[in-house]
Amino acid sequence: MTTLIKHKRVEFSELFYDLVFVFAISKVTALIHHLHNGILTWNSLLDFFMSVLLLTDSWMIQTVYTNRYGKNSLFNMVIMFIKMGLLLFISNLIKDDWQQYFHYVCWAIGTLTLTLFFQYLVEFFKKSTDNVHRESIKGFLWITGLRSLEIYLAALLPIYIGVYILYASILLTFITPITSISKDDHFQIVLPHLIERISLLVIITFGEMIMELANFFTIENFSIYSVLYFIIMISLFLFYFGQFDHAIDEKSNQKGLFLIYSHYPIFIGLMMMTVSMSFLLNPEANRLFATSFFYIGIGLFQAAVLANGPYNKHYLRYSKSYYCVQATLYLAALILSLIFASNPIIVVSITTILALAIAIHSIYFYMTQTKKHSTPYWELF
Repeated sequence: MTTLIKHKRVEFSELFYDLVFVFAISKVTALIHHLHNGILTWNSLLDFFMSVLLLTDSWMIQTVYTNRYGKNSLFNMVIMFIKMGLLLFISNLIKDDWQQYFHYVCWAIGTLTLTLFFQYLVEFFKKSTDNVHRESIKGFLWITGLRSLEIYLAALLPIYIGVYILYASILLTFITPITSISKDDHFQIVLPHLIERISLLVIITFGEMIMELANFFTIENFSIYSVLYFIIMISLFLFYFGQFDHAIDEKSNQKGLFLIYSHYPIFIGLMMMTVSMSFLLNPEANRLFATSFFYIGIGLFQAAVLANGPYNKHYLRYSKSYYCVQATLYLAALILSLIFASNPIIVVSITTILALAIAIHSIYFYMTQTKKHSTPYWELF
């Protein structure tokens, strides 16, 4: 008897759990919010990337568990509430001087991972779990079990040794599922549920961008930048929304592995764009750095969204010419922005045109292909 949930909707408990990540994402973004001599230091960037991997890995492993086996049982809800408390504690330790709280960080992360281990362990020993799914669960037991032990070990060692163990465990947890899931022929996922869950986390990340934009929508600060930044954000949302809410084929048999991993650059890109909005107008910022950082974020976001094209409905799969147009738009805007990097209003104007162009190009492709091969269901009113 299989334990995999064939049809699953997003539960209220999952949405409640996501609220913690509203706070966590704001703390992670704050790591790259402060410039030193006009640029970001390598230490700030390293802390930022490792924090994104840590939080996103924990969220993804929990989401995969809930997607495949999770029900609103008392056990799962209690574990989820415990995780929320641990995540709040960990989020408050995500700051520039986190090293002085290193051992607290390790104990908290190790315990967070251990809760995931226990969830999979309970599922493993359920009578309703067949041998096929037990084999699948073993991989996650190894991932979460070893990570817990590694991080607890790091907590027992001095920071100059333990920090390397911590980083190694985070990277291994990020890499290991790629090999374990790809080799598991019986691994299945409820794709519509996974798409909805990941999209909700993207919306939370857009929420952080809205919080940044709110600073431009005051009587004192309202300007042309406020309007242009708002257009950029809306265009990026439409570009993402068109791909993952309309174009992607939810009935495909993909394992969801590429969908999951392609969203890491989407999260990172959105956060980089968020902080770049203030960098571009900061007189102390290095203009060339601020512009480059902004466009790296846009490039990560755009490339990761487009990379999911092969998983679209057959008539919405992107052609080579489509990819060429998207790449040309990005490269042209990047070159022009770097040339005029010393003038923020020109850079932001060019970026606005780019964001509008990639969104309009995407929408036009979707509408023309849908009219040819399917029944349109959009209306003006």
